[in-house]
Amino acid sequence: MTVPEIIAALTPYTGHFPTAAVEAAMAQPAEVTPHLLNALEEAAADPKKFASQDQMLHVFAAYLLAQFREKRAYRPLVKLLAASGELADQLFGDTITERMDRILASVYDGDPEPIKRLVEGEQVYGFVRGAAVDTFMVLTHTGQMPRQEVLDYYRDLFRGKLRRENNQVWNALTSAVADLPAPELVVDLRRAYADDLVDPDYADLEDLESDARVPFEQKEEWQREKATLVADAVSEMGWWHAFHLDDKPELGELDELGDPPLLSFPDFPGAAPADRDFDPAPGAGFRRAGPKIGRNDPCPCGSGKKYKKCCLGK
Repeated sequence: MTVPEIIAALTPYTGHFPTAAVEAAMAQPAEVTPHLLNALEEAAADPKKFASQDQMLHVFAAYLLAQFREKRAYRPLVKLLAASGELADQLFGDTITERMDRILASVYDGDPEPIKRLVEGEQVYGFVRGAAVDTFMVLTHTGQMPRQEVLDYYRDLFRGKLRRENNQVWNALTSAVADLPAPELVVDLRRAYADDLVDPDYADLEDLESDARVPFEQKEEWQREKATLVADAVSEMGWWHAFHLDDKPELGELDELGDPPLLSFPDFPGAAPADRDFDPAPGAGFRRAGPKIGRNDPCPCGSGKKYKKCCLGK
């Protein structure tokens, strides 16, 4: 495929994954990169134009440039995430909670200040702020930032850099203590819970403390995979439910999986924001919509996995 053909195939949402176009882009990174960078820059300049279910080029650009380790994508991507406010959900959908930390770490240019501005920006979409917090964990485990530097920054967030009011960034920060892990911050973790800064349905304090004491090398494989860079855009995106709406699972598959896991797959970026158990808008509080779920409890989506291994944070 020619570069213009690739870009044309990656631009609209069609309901099907454009495997041939993505693989063609992966095969000629030097030729396609300027066009992908241009897509991110255009989206950052006018995010409303791209906040449509018909627009997908900026999403493919983020994944492909992450795979290419294209540092020039870092600034426009951060600008897009920061400038869009709640448009971020329409622009990137579940990619924000499931992959954005790894995407940002994959294009990181060595300057942490843009990511810090996402974390600390009170008008930035709550789930973007949470993903930015997690990005520092990925940077540590991919050798791009010393652990002590991340630990010091997390400590600063706990002790004054964040407004002490319950919102998604506090959920992410307390979970980051477990995921880094950072047993040195357990006291700060307890204080955050005592001050009601964390959604009580998001994570159990006892579970977080326990996980924070498990060395990263001893964590389960799925936890270590959360701290890796984007390696293959096809495997990262091709399985999305939004690209398989016409698939009809066999009866046995339905019996085994049920409907909820299918509904938990990432949807197309322009879809209406899914119902959530809490409101991620800046400064908004939380409300409990069901029984409390611990990180080690079975996930309510029905997947059979632990909550922390499945839908926690989505």
